[in-house]
Amino acid sequence: MSRLSEEAAALEVRTRDEQPSAIRWKGAWYPIQHIALSWQLDVNWWGARIYRDYYKLLAGGMALVIYHDLLTDAWALQRVYD
Repeated sequence: MSRLSEEAAALEVRTRDEQPSAIRWKGAWYPIQHIALSWQLDVNWWGARIYRDYYKLLAGGMALVIYHDLLTDAWALQRVYD
C-alpha cells in the first residue's frame, strides 16, 4: 500500500555522483540505503513539459519515490510506501 498526495512535498537532497545520497524530510536527514529503481520522464515537450528523474529507494527504513525536476532543479517526495 502507498500514500500519494495530490502535490509532491519539497525535499532537500544531498547527491553523490549525480545520485541522491540523503534526503531531509520532516526536519531530519535520512541516508539513502538503496536505490531500487530509477527512470526518467520527459513528456509534453511541445507544451507544458515535465522532465524528471525518478528514484524508488529505501531511506531511514522507509520505501519512497522521489524525483528531481530537471527543469527547475527542485527535488520532491512523490510517494511513501507503508
